[in-house]
Amino acid sequence: MGVGNLGAALLRYGGFQKEGFEIVSAFDVRPDPKRMKGLKIPLMDAKELSSFIRENHIKMAILTVPATHGQEVVNEMVAAGIQAILNFSPVVLDVPKNVVVNNVDLAVELENLSYFIR
Repeated sequence: MGVGNLGAALLRYGGFQKEGFEIVSAFDVRPDPKRMKGLKIPLMDAKELSSFIRENHIKMAILTVPATHGQEVVNEMVAAGIQAILNFSPVVLDVPKNVVVNNVDLAVELENLSYFIR
């Protein structure tokens, strides 16, 4: 969910498929087909997110939305059946105990790297 610059870049990342993960659709509040150029993954309106998750028995999601909308989107995802989230949004998410969230903060990762530079 979220096909801005980061979301579009992740959709182009070949490592997911290499490891056996299939991205079956992308969602955005303002779907822009230009961001999907060269990709065969369907881009859908965010309004279709919950029904798509339910109908396709989706259990994992990647979140790349602005922090101001992160919790709202996650609430919708979890209510629809998502059990695991890879979170690139800069927000701490409140989820039920049965939902796993892995947070990826690129700034923190750079900070960690900088520690080793002399």
